[in-house]
Amino acid sequence: MAPPKPPAVPSPSIRALDDATIAQIAAGEVIERPVSVVKELVENSLDAGATSIVVDCGDGGRTSISVTDDGDGIAPDELRLAFARHATSKLASADDLFSISSLGFRGEGLASIAAAGRVELISRRRDADFGARVEARGVTIGDPAHTAAPLGTKVVVRDLFALTPARREFLKSGRAEFARIASLLGQLALGHPRVAFALKSDGRDVWTLQAVDDPVDRLEVVFGRGARGALVAIEQDAHGIELISGHISAPGRDRSNRNGQVFFVNGRLVRSAALSSAWLAGYGSFGMTGRYPYGALGVRLPPGDVDVNVHPTKIEVRFANQSAVFDAVRRAVARTLRATETVRSFAVSSMPLDSAENENVVGRAKLGDSGESGEAQLSFAPSHSGNGIRMLGQIERTFIVAASDGEMIVIDQHAAHERIAYEAIVDAAGATDTAAPLLFPSVIELTPARAAVLHDAEGELAAAGVVVEPFGDGAYRIASLPAGYEKRRFDLDGLLDDLGADDAPREGVAHRNRVLATIACHSVVRAGEALSPQEQASLYERLVRCREPHSCPHGRPTMLRLDRLALAKAFKRV
Repeated sequence: MAPPKPPAVPSPSIRALDDATIAQIAAGEVIERPVSVVKELVENSLDAGATSIVVDCGDGGRTSISVTDDGDGIAPDELRLAFARHATSKLASADDLFSISSLGFRGEGLASIAAAGRVELISRRRDADFGARVEARGVTIGDPAHTAAPLGTKVVVRDLFALTPARREFLKSGRAEFARIASLLGQLALGHPRVAFALKSDGRDVWTLQAVDDPVDRLEVVFGRGARGALVAIEQDAHGIELISGHISAPGRDRSNRNGQVFFVNGRLVRSAALSSAWLAGYGSFGMTGRYPYGALGVRLPPGDVDVNVHPTKIEVRFANQSAVFDAVRRAVARTLRATETVRSFAVSSMPLDSAENENVVGRAKLGDSGESGEAQLSFAPSHSGNGIRMLGQIERTFIVAASDGEMIVIDQHAAHERIAYEAIVDAAGATDTAAPLLFPSVIELTPARAAVLHDAEGELAAAGVVVEPFGDGAYRIASLPAGYEKRRFDLDGLLDDLGADDAPREGVAHRNRVLATIACHSVVRAGEALSPQEQASLYERLVRCREPHSCPHGRPTMLRLDRLALAKAFKRV
């Protein structure tokens, strides 16, 4: 006989949550880390018409965040209401949700921040002689009190996540959290050039941006040293109802990830896979597989044609006519690139390889258009011997062409040198003579985001021979490089951008290998660099002596070999 079933456990009764629990849930959706607080407060300042905004962070925002503006201010009798959930001056009815022109609109920002920490708000309107001050913590809101205050609003947040200590465990170091804040504020400043911005860390000035008419003056704050010369302006051109503007990287000035792509829609900083895809499509054949353009791209269209009520943080949008926006961005990017001198000298005829297959294929490529399979017996493996190899020259200063009695060889000079450098760095890593001190060390300024990446990876970099030391506010000195590497080839900015990618491993063997591969990538010959015949021959000879000469550390082929039979098939001789 089967045992009797245990009595069923009744389902819990449905009940309304208390206000404190509701506030914590809402805060968790809006306030993820200190940078979330800065975003909400700065957007409030911009909506208030501020012409100057100052952000000061204690320990990367972990202990305190202060945002001060000179905007319109808040009336004393509305200070408590400002902390009420879904209280806002930006919506009057549900119909307004379909035509939002302000950055904020839900009335959740201050309430969510108060649910995550202790908030002090001081504000004075233009028509008042005195300001008012109020404190809030959780769902408890104090009474306003008169106080002397300058025009505008100041919000100070302390003890972030004190009410939810488990969330504090997920925060990174103060340096890493500050890097996020610096990156966000720089991007917001890029989208609002007529507003002055200042960033401080523990009361110390980090950077100050005066109000300007042209955002080009702010490019290097966001994208680092040299960005002004690497980016080209998109001419403001209205196509239908879309207005596309911004600055995008010229061909050859790309990066290994999409982190450098900044998007604005009607002045709102957003993430958008659709805009990123359109940007990449506009680059077309001018882009390299696995590399991505960077810069800032803005789209302006009627508020009713874009839905910003998609995500709690308002970072994502949805377009009413996405295909039209996609096409407008793609055309604007392509038109801009075609107009640059860089592209006019870059464009050359090339073999019509299928781009999708060319990225991963091993051993074949499509040639011709006869309808046949067209297998050309291309080999990605190097010859077993360098004897009898003749260097014929370079194509676009990127590909080395060589020949022997039985084959033609095309070498990707950057991928080849990357493989050579990687194996040398791996072999030398950890040795006492890995680093070669520079007789004349280089001094470079780093953005806070790049400095945070450097700090997190400095141990692995030093083990590989890259020693970078602090050298004053925002400046660093490259003191040593791996033995045998020329200082002129080393690209610290690019290395830190690659290591800071969202998908980069942060620990373990994968992290170490990525660091070593990235050092190799940014210490060697680049595409577009002229090499003498002797340098070309040396590169090939060193490559064939590598343990794994067929690919670079990132998996791209280093060379292609086209034998006599493949050439005969290409010209329909067999």
